[in-house]
Amino acid sequence: MVAVVLAGCASPNARVVQAPVPPPALPAASERKAVETAYAVRGYRDSGSPEIRHEAHIVFRRTLVPANADANDTAPRTVFAPASYTPLPASEELSAELAKQKAITAEMQDMHTAMAATQTKMQAQYAQLVKQTGEALRLRDRMEAERNQTRANAATASDGVAATTDPRATQAKW
Repeated sequence: MVAVVLAGCASPNARVVQAPVPPPALPAASERKAVETAYAVRGYRDSGSPEIRHEAHIVFRRTLVPANADANDTAPRTVFAPASYTPLPASEELSAELAKQKAITAEMQDMHTAMAATQTKMQAQYAQLVKQTGEALRLRDRMEAERNQTRANAATASDGVAATTDPRATQAKW
């Protein structure tokens, strides 16, 4: 008997019967409705034939959507603002960076104000220096004229009086 059992397990004609796999269950076909979306196409020239020009027109695209979809789910493209107008999401890092930039801007404005005040002060000092330089030049010219006058007077006085042999007596000391 043991031989029969072992012989039965080792027989090459043994068949394995498998149960058929049922096909996957498909979801019930839901009702659908057609939605048309309009797209504006600008005028253009045909790339294959430049003498053909297509005028601006509207192209409609039909899309099937579930019947229970709300009609307000879709909106025209012109309703939404472009990404450049939408604000960034708030974050601590962004807030910290904005605060830092505001502080730097305030410091720069303060520096600009201080520099403008310093420039005004320096211009006033420069104007005063130019005025003082002009006065100093006028005084120098006046003193030179008086010195020449004094020398001339001394020369005329020495013609009538004995000439002095000491050259240091007639030189002006500054």
